Amino acid sequence: MTKPPASLQAVTAPAAAASVTAADPVADDAATSRTAAQAVIAALKESPITRASFMRLVAGVVLVIAIGPAFYRWIKGAFDTGGSSTADYVASDGNRMLPPPEPLPDSAAVVGGGAKGNFRIYTVTEIPAFSSDTWKFAISGLVDKPNAWNWDQFMQMKRTVQVSDFHCVTGWSVYQCTWEGIPLKQLLAAAGVQASAKFVKFYSGDKVYTDALSLSQANGDDIMVAVLLDGKPIPQQLGGPVRLIVPKMYAYKSVKWLQAIELIDKEHMGYWEVRGYDNDAWVGTSNG
Repeated sequence: MTKPPASLQAVTAPAAAASVTAADPVADDAATSRTAAQAVIAALKESPITRASFMRLVAGVVLVIAIGPAFYRWIKGAFDTGGSSTADYVASDGNRMLPPPEPLPDSAAVVGGGAKGNFRIYTVTEIPAFSSDTWKFAISGLVDKPNAWNWDQFMQMKRTVQVSDFHCVTGWSVYQCTWEGIPLKQLLAAAGVQASAKFVKFYSGDKVYTDALSLSQANGDDIMVAVLLDGKPIPQQLGGPVRLIVPKMYAYKSVKWLQAIELIDKEHMGYWEVRGYDNDAWVGTSNG
């Protein structure tokens, strides 16, 4: 076989080397971020539910189907014990999140004057506890810039303070809550929502509860991913370390123990919605 001319070898060899070394670090970083974010969501979909929790879920489903959402809400209200103060829940907090979030001045001063009323604790699973050593938060799905954060990274994100009321569909409310957290629309904007995205799905760290908002609802000015209540970390029993706050909707939309957000193109029916509750849970106009 005849050996190619040296001039041809000199031309083709560098081209081959270039094809091997060429890389796009931006694309690599994006792929890594998407993989990390998707891993968080995948873990939240793997429910290690106990037998006791499973039986509670089944009993709840059967009860709601049998008597209907309206009568179920009436039963919850009829046996309402009045709840406990926020201070009681803070004192018994089982979360271990270090460092704790440092409140902004308005949050530290509790500009709302302090929550008026007592929270009641409703949960569809055993109440989970979290540690900053293992906690993760992610945003993924139909976004250009998916991301995952550990606790230290999440604490570096810009936060705001708002005062709003908190309404449960069973009939009780807590007024003038001072929340501090990240506006949801800020997170969505940073992620770069794609044109095909129509809904925003939220995953609870209990690995069972989910809910969703339309994209237009999610961009409301008062929708918040909150980390502080009245200047203190949101305690475990009230949905901390991070929970969603949707003030103008009933509280089953305000997902507790929030750990992931996913942009999707089809409507998602949340935990209570598939059991008969309204998907658009506007306070005063929805029947829950």
